This record gives sequence, C-alpha cells and structure tokens, in this order.
Amino acid sequence: MMATPDPPPPPHPPPLETLDHTFTPQTWRPIITASFPSKPSSFLAALSEMFEHPEHNTSWILRSDTLFDSACSERGEPAPEPRSISIPFYAATRTLLRRFIPRNPARDAPALQTCHFLTHTSLEGEIRELVVYLNHGDTAEATPYYLPKVKGVGWLLCPSTSAQEGYIVSLLYAYFPSQAPVRKGDRLQRTAQHLLERPLKLAKGIEEGYIKRVHHDLIIPREAFQDLYLTLRTRHAARLCSGWREKTDPKKHVFEDILIAAFLISLWRGMYPGAEKSGWVGFVDIGCGNGVLVDVLLREGWSGEGWDARARKSWEGFEESTRSRLGENILVPWVLGEAGEGEHDGRFPAGTFIISNHADELTPWTPILAARSGCPFLVIPCCSHALDGSRKRFPPPKEEEDTSDLRLNKNLSKSTYASLCAYIEGLARECGWVVEREILRIPSTRNVGILGRRRRDGVVVDLEMLVEKEGGAAGWREKIEALKKKEAVAGH
Repeated sequence: MMATPDPPPPPHPPPLETLDHTFTPQTWRPIITASFPSKPSSFLAALSEMFEHPEHNTSWILRSDTLFDSACSERGEPAPEPRSISIPFYAATRTLLRRFIPRNPARDAPALQTCHFLTHTSLEGEIRELVVYLNHGDTAEATPYYLPKVKGVGWLLCPSTSAQEGYIVSLLYAYFPSQAPVRKGDRLQRTAQHLLERPLKLAKGIEEGYIKRVHHDLIIPREAFQDLYLTLRTRHAARLCSGWREKTDPKKHVFEDILIAAFLISLWRGMYPGAEKSGWVGFVDIGCGNGVLVDVLLREGWSGEGWDARARKSWEGFEESTRSRLGENILVPWVLGEAGEGEHDGRFPAGTFIISNHADELTPWTPILAARSGCPFLVIPCCSHALDGSRKRFPPPKEEEDTSDLRLNKNLSKSTYASLCAYIEGLARECGWVVEREILRIPSTRNVGILGRRRRDGVVVDLEMLVEKEGGAAGWREKIEALKKKEAVAGH
C-alpha cells in the first residue's frame, strides 16, 4: 500500500484586516497594540477570567450568566444559538454564550454575547491566539450602553516581529455597516485602552502566583442572591429613597440595606423552608438605625421587630405596620442586673434570629446574647468596642499562636477592622457557635458577615464567666445613656 503524502503546510494566517466573521462580513481593525511579556497560556487564562467576571470591567453590569459552553460534556441545545465565526487557518477551541445582567434593569436591558477562543500554530511552532466577542445586537443603537457599541471585540496574540522575544497583543474592533472608525479620545478608544490593559494586568498576576484573598458567595449562591436583590430593589428602592427623612445620602443606605435584606431572605429560605417558613420564630434587629432593613423584611413577609437607643426621623415615614414594630430600647444584658423601664435585658424567645448590622457597642454582645437564648444570628461589625461599651482596638491574631486557639485566623490582615472581625469570630466560637463567614456584596468596606446558626455539639459555656474573662461590662449602662443623649443633641 502506498503511503498517503502529508498535506501541504498551511500558510500563515491572513493579515488582521481580512479576519471576517461570516454572518455579516465586516473588517476587523486593530485599535491599539502593546507588548505582551507573559505566556500564551496566561493570556488565555486572563481572557477566561474576563469572560467570567464582566462586572470587573464596568459597574453597570451586575454579572453574566453562561448559557452555553462547548467545553461542557453535558449540555442541551442552546437557545438562542451562539453567533458563528469562520476565520481561515484558525481552529476554534471553545465557544461560549452569555447573557449580561445589568445592575439597573429599569435603565438597561440584558444582552447576549458569543465568545470564541481560536488558535493557530505554524510549522515553526509559533502560536497565535485569537479571542473574539460577538455582540448579538444588530445595530449600535441596539447595543446597551455597558457594551462597546461595535459588532465585535477581539484580542489577537502574535509573536513579536522585533528582535525582542515575546508576544504582542492587539485589541480589535469589528464595526457595524457604515459605522465611523474610532477617533482618538472618544469613548470607544478609551474602552479599547481599558480592554487591552485588563488582560495584561491579569496575566501578570497569574504568572506571579496571585492568590485571591476575598471569596464571596460561600453561603448563598451569587445568582440567587443577586436575582432577589434586583426584585427587592424594584419593589422598594424608589419608595424608600423618595420618603427619606435623614440628612444622609438615601441611595447609599437604602441600597445597602436592600442588599442585606436579599442576603438574609436567601439565607432564611434555606433555614426555614416552604411557604409556611417551618421553624420561623421571628427576627430582632438590635441597633436598627434608620429602620429600612426592618421595613423591607416585614414587607417581604418575615415577622420581626427592630429597636435602637434612639428613634430616627425615618421611622415616621414608614407605614403603621412597620412603625409599630420599631421602638426605643437600651440593651442592658441580664448579667448586669435587672433591666429597668426603656431597657431590654437581651433575652429573646428561643430561635429568634438576631440581626446586628453595624450595631457598634452591641457587636461583641451579639454572639453572647444569641448563646443565652439559643438564637441564630448575623453580625456585620463596624466600629470596634469592648463589652463595657468603650472603644477598643483588638490585637491581630498572631501567626505563632497555637492552632488550637479559637481566635486564630491567619487569613485576616492586621487592620483594626480585621482584628475586630477576628475577635468576634473567636468570641462566637467560645460561646459554642459553629461560625460561618461571608464577605457581603454591599457598598461598604465594613462588609464582613459573621453567621452563627448551629451550635457545636456538647459545648456548655458559662457566659457570665466569659464576660468577666473578657474584661467585664462595668459602666455599660452609663456609657449607653451618655451616647443616647449625645446622638439626640447632634441629631445623628
């Protein structure tokens, strides 16, 4: 049998201007080029990261959902179909389809986009990588503001033609028919600059061994949380902002509290399943401040109450169904003696969910109160206070400490806030809680959520002795009374 001769080698890929996609032949034009000192594998990893997290490129995007991935072994027929592309001498290695979820659906519409990863290797072993994003809008007008108003965006990685070894990467645009080319200084040119710099930065971090320090969505899946947030925002944001009576910026407080409400409701749906909310007792928001979080939770069908040392002006703007669940109370924990009029001893019905959202002086007390009454809790620390109500900066956890120390958390930095969070987590463990930690998706640098919803088996804690061990709470009542008077004078 005669041997079949090898096919002739393919020529080098055509120049950039002939890279046409088949559904509407358009010319791809290089907008900006830069040297790329990293490996091709790092380039592909960087573009994959950009595909997974478009919200890192613009705050107008909440996230994207992947509807189709050719790399998945089990998949159904995608609907709609990804946009196809055919580029001579390049082989497709992966195709994906995603739907963008805008941060404000009332302003921006969702959009579809296809992504193709393509590659070419010459006989000399030179590698060229091409990644293409194809918008599904057929005109610039049909393309939402948060995307470049072009038919497609591409990144082309080629070996450098200069004496210097390495690669160059070009950012390409495919224009719509009759679309004017990019001019220096306009929005499309600035966007191209950003889209070129982003993979350079990511690839550099990948090769330097960057390890992600902040991990979101450990307790609640991102999609469930964000979808609920968009629903709650549509229902409540306009009403709450228009009726705002405080001197502070309503948007910051309203949207932050709606985000926290979305997290809590998502959490509670898992803890108390079914339409009957099996096992639900109610919630108490200690140090509820403006009352927005209480109002949203009540309106969403979760019974509970909120109280603070001083009433807020914003309470007057709520309906009676919410106002009746808000009240003035000073917390005087039972370990300090009997509570008087206008005071609460911190004992709640078993199973009540305690919310401690930036509750300052009440923050370190939260896991103790929860342990006393058998109540799950969420605490979001803010300012650092000791159990006696005084300001205190807690020492950072020491790496040389024995790993059995309940306070040890080597993943935390040594900032005041990180030290406070480490202290609260350690205190909660000493109270017998299985501690969970979530970096909440809220517009605040004070965004650590510390959750206790399960007790450690067989743990018995003398809470009064624990309070004494932590320095006691002498002077608590006097400090809180003084703070209440100070806030009333300042109108805070």
